[in-house]
Amino acid sequence: MLPADAPAELDLPAFDARALARRAALPVALVVAAAGVLIFAGGPMQAFSDALRRALEADPRWVLAAVGFEVISFSGYIALLWMVGERATPRMDLRASAEVTLAGAAVTRLLPTGGAGGVALTLWAFRKTGMEAEHATRTLLTFLVLLYAVFLLSIAVAGGLLAVGLGGDGGHVAFAAIAGAGATVAMALAVTAAVLAPRAEASRLGRGARTLGEGVRGAHAFLREADLRLLGAPIWWAFDAAVLYGMLNAFGAPPAVAVVVLGYFVGMVANTIPIPGAVSGGMVGVLLAFGVEADLALASVLSYRALAIWLPAPVGLAALGSLRRTVARWGAEEQLAAPEPAKPAPRWRPEPVLNPA
Repeated sequence: MLPADAPAELDLPAFDARALARRAALPVALVVAAAGVLIFAGGPMQAFSDALRRALEADPRWVLAAVGFEVISFSGYIALLWMVGERATPRMDLRASAEVTLAGAAVTRLLPTGGAGGVALTLWAFRKTGMEAEHATRTLLTFLVLLYAVFLLSIAVAGGLLAVGLGGDGGHVAFAAIAGAGATVAMALAVTAAVLAPRAEASRLGRGARTLGEGVRGAHAFLREADLRLLGAPIWWAFDAAVLYGMLNAFGAPPAVAVVVLGYFVGMVANTIPIPGAVSGGMVGVLLAFGVEADLALASVLSYRALAIWLPAPVGLAALGSLRRTVARWGAEEQLAAPEPAKPAPRWRPEPVLNPA
């Protein structure tokens, strides 16, 4: 459940290239050491060794295409946040939306926040624009409903197609059916919350349903307006998933698109599990279940994760500094616009009466 209020102050780290280099030095050293071990390893490590060899033979054209896909993906997120935020406050313009998006990506990817760092930073930025806590929470929830409706719909469609044999050959039909049905139920519950929210009880569950319902109704209002920036939600998910598809092409022959879609989104569901590597493990597991070779699945998913984490990280850290300046400007504008405190009216005193005598 979203917090009702955001902290008054949030310590935004400034961009520090040396600190970033120091942070990346240890993982790079570990990867190099592990690569040396894997090259000469066999037996149970053979799949990892094969994956490394595939990675060294990657098609550079598909790697460059994957980089472009990730850039386009972020443009979709920025457009959607701009549309929703601008309706709530004119301060959330295109530039501010880009700063919040990129800074949130850095916080989510580089700090141990369990995936919630970007959401918390977005809520904090909304509050800094001058929104009241309830208004900021409702605006954020409307944005998340628009974003994750595409997420759930993608799982439902991909799972349904694979379950009936239209999205690919072979694989775990039962797993695809369960995933598709689960996403469909989640969407149905959200719609039910929107319908029943006005009559929800004052319990914690009732308040949660009412809050979710407000977000769903807000999202529906945007859908009726048919703003082109609504395409930001499918662009965000589609092009980020296209990075995984590009890596599969770079290292070998990709499976059916529906398999890639299901593997990508189920892996993202695993992001809610507070275990390192849950996302990668979820993606690899689905790809293996649908017949993708182990070395191809490993190389593609790990390369996708490397691009998704490290490509936006330096830009996001730079955006943190820009966001700090933007928030400071908002604060200065509020101080200038604040009316001066009224001076107390002087007390009336009767004039002395002069005695003509």
